Amino acid sequence: MNHTPFTQVLHHWKQGDKRAESELYRIAYAHLRRLAEQEQTRNISKYGDGNPVINDSIHSTTALVHEAYLRLSQSTLDDVHHRRDFYLKAAKIMRQILIDHARHKQAQKRLPVTVVAEKNAAASFEQLIIMDKTLDTFSARYPRQSNALKLKYLIGMKIDEISELLECSRSLIEKDLKFALCWFQSRLSS
Repeated sequence: MNHTPFTQVLHHWKQGDKRAESELYRIAYAHLRRLAEQEQTRNISKYGDGNPVINDSIHSTTALVHEAYLRLSQSTLDDVHHRRDFYLKAAKIMRQILIDHARHKQAQKRLPVTVVAEKNAAASFEQLIIMDKTLDTFSARYPRQSNALKLKYLIGMKIDEISELLECSRSLIEKDLKFALCWFQSRLSS
């Protein structure tokens, strides 16, 4: 069985090798950082950089990467066998961190305080939750297309990289991405 260096390090980490954990962090850190920057940029462009739900300290790139890695290291990796699985799990964890944080901020606004919550923050929170639920529905119905979408827009991979990871042709990945975007536009516009 031919394993890539990433897969070998991942395998050793799953077996509890602390040196492999450090090596995995080193290998994955740059990619996770790029993912966090893209997720942060995407959320800012969608919800605005002045939005208090989005523009909080947890959304600093470094904090998001470290929180994601901490959650990754504490989670079971039974379903992670390859680099693709690792990055998809990382994207899911980062998305969940952002959702959890938005929920926490929204819950704090319900407490009696002297500052009145802005309507835009509440609307943005609702948009974030709707988007998250829509992505979950899409993932359940169209797993391959969902993986292509996550790898492209959450991880920031190029089509050739996605094609290699998902073991599909470049043209199929392009079709999957077009389908996914059309599907999301139709669901979110109604």
